[in-house]
Amino acid sequence: MKVLWLAPIPFIDDSSSHPAPWIITLAKTLVNSGVCLTILNYNSKIEEEIIIKEFNGIELIYVKTPKLKLDLLTLYKIRINKVKNYLDTIIDEYDLIHIHGSEHQYEVMASKYTIPKVISIQGIINEYIKILPILSNYKIYIEWKISAMYEKKYLSQYKYFSCRTHWDREYVGTASPDAKIYTIWEMIRSDFFNNHFSENSNKVLFVGGKNPIKGLKELLFAFNDSLQEKGLELIILGNCDRDAVHRIIEQNTLENINIDYIECRGMQDASGMIKAYEDSFCLVHPTYIDNSPNSVCEAQLSGLPVIATDVGGVSSLIEDKKTGLLIGKESKDIEIAVDRLLNDDTLRKNISIESRRIARERHDPDLILEQTLKMYHNISESQ
Repeated sequence: MKVLWLAPIPFIDDSSSHPAPWIITLAKTLVNSGVCLTILNYNSKIEEEIIIKEFNGIELIYVKTPKLKLDLLTLYKIRINKVKNYLDTIIDEYDLIHIHGSEHQYEVMASKYTIPKVISIQGIINEYIKILPILSNYKIYIEWKISAMYEKKYLSQYKYFSCRTHWDREYVGTASPDAKIYTIWEMIRSDFFNNHFSENSNKVLFVGGKNPIKGLKELLFAFNDSLQEKGLELIILGNCDRDAVHRIIEQNTLENINIDYIECRGMQDASGMIKAYEDSFCLVHPTYIDNSPNSVCEAQLSGLPVIATDVGGVSSLIEDKKTGLLIGKESKDIEIAVDRLLNDDTLRKNISIESRRIARERHDPDLILEQTLKMYHNISESQ
């Protein structure tokens, strides 16, 4: 079977970009099972109009698109049309299109083709935009608003979807009432299927950088109000440095925080993340909105207890007090949950064991491969 993915894979030679491990992990596994796979994405930084690469048996194609400012001014129409024009030249080679996410207008680019198509829901942009105040970041708001417009218009034109949580299934059921929905979890890197956590650390781990949606400000409020005085320290992974943390502290007058007890480790590969797990006693994920965040899934696979806000699809990952702690959106909720986990050895141990067990069943790579191949064949045969 020849399958074409439209997916947000970064330019493979760009070491500064996010490696999209959830995409590459499944892609490698499919190729090893005999699938002939091509991944197509757009990129505004490349020099040539089209770049074709080979990576671990996967064909990668990048279509050059305009810089973001021009893209926004045209409502992404140049981007969409350039990819569609290229698709016209190759589409007959493939048996199926798999679209990864509705945030990048892939659903628009592939809409006219009659070959079998399926969309994997990642985030839901029409839901995400509800929690982004217009004035917090006007540029991002405009980007999301345009993406939400396309998402709302085009999802209803698709019949086949791959979902993971109760939240994305419910949204798809409303957006496309006649949809056939397959429930398939994302494939997580094998590095995390081992025990990586600390039982004696005083460090809290946060994976989300300075992205305001992920809740760093709320976590810093919790440290300011009580957590730091309890002797706890904070490790931050992702796109964030000490200057960014210092700005949040100053802007919100968090006078009780000593920044020397906050460590910014930046973007990390799997080994760097595992080292952070081994230095921490819990992961705190105080996000405003999420579907099934990989940071939570990876921590659970490793046995690191997770505290997360009960939003979006997160409760499909966490059963409160059994496979993690679900909390509200206030900094006080973070304080209470961290303190509880810190001081209840039995609860912390039980969550570690049970979350590890459930996550390893949920993200079983053999099962996910089997389900994905079955989905491909069922959709192909139904056309």
